[in-house]
Amino acid sequence: MEVILIKDTEYGDKGAVVKVTSGYARNFLFPNGVAVPHNPGNLQHVESIAAQRAKKIEKEKAEVQAVADKLQKLATVEIKAKGSEGGQLFGAITHQQIADAINAAAGTEIDRRRIQLKSVKEAGAYTVPVKLTFGITAAAKLKVIAEVDKKAETAARKARKPRKKEEIAAEIEAQEQAAAAKETDVSKEEA
Repeated sequence: MEVILIKDTEYGDKGAVVKVTSGYARNFLFPNGVAVPHNPGNLQHVESIAAQRAKKIEKEKAEVQAVADKLQKLATVEIKAKGSEGGQLFGAITHQQIADAINAAAGTEIDRRRIQLKSVKEAGAYTVPVKLTFGITAAAKLKVIAEVDKKAETAARKARKPRKKEEIAAEIEAQEQAAAAKETDVSKEEA
């Protein structure tokens, strides 16, 4: 018996005409909605569904290609993050931050899982590959800028600055005087 598959099975893909035993068709395929009998009416119905599906896929593919073109033409997207003067970032730029910046600049809805760039830990310019559906890949330009906190940077430098010998000697002398003053206070109390 010939049947038309309306779902993908081990016998074939959706829309295929396959030959199966009549018992298998009547007892399993038809009741479970996997296949319909092969006749001109059912064949025409399945072909019209396949044509509609092909149109829908073409439309979706055109929309994805439009998004890819938009990303290619997009100006450089900038992300600012805290970092040092040497360009080293304090932390890393995540895929979510990149996706949010691209979505804001391009007006699209790209998921963070579509970003195909390894972690960004330094300031600089990057090309971000974005893997879309239907095998379409686009590339967006990204510029990471390290923001340097001048006050914190100078405070850190001053803290790291070695002290002079005179400062160390004055500090030791002050500690010795404080200890000597304590001893005289203790001896006066005992007397």
